[in-house]
Amino acid sequence: MARGNFGNTEQHKQAGRKGGKAAQTNGRAHQLTREERSRGGSHSGGNFRNNPERAREVGRRGGRE
Repeated sequence: MARGNFGNTEQHKQAGRKGGKAAQTNGRAHQLTREERSRGGSHSGGNFRNNPERAREVGRRGGRE
């Protein structure tokens, strides 16, 4: 599926990759704050907190949801 001015998704990925690298190089990339880092850790580990059966099922499939 073409997005915007790009003919295919591969061109879109390449453009995004170049933009990300340029932002890192120029020091303009988003830097996470301590609070954002903390929230990210709790979200990723909290997905199965209240659903152990789902955690077991996903584990049986090798982590692929």
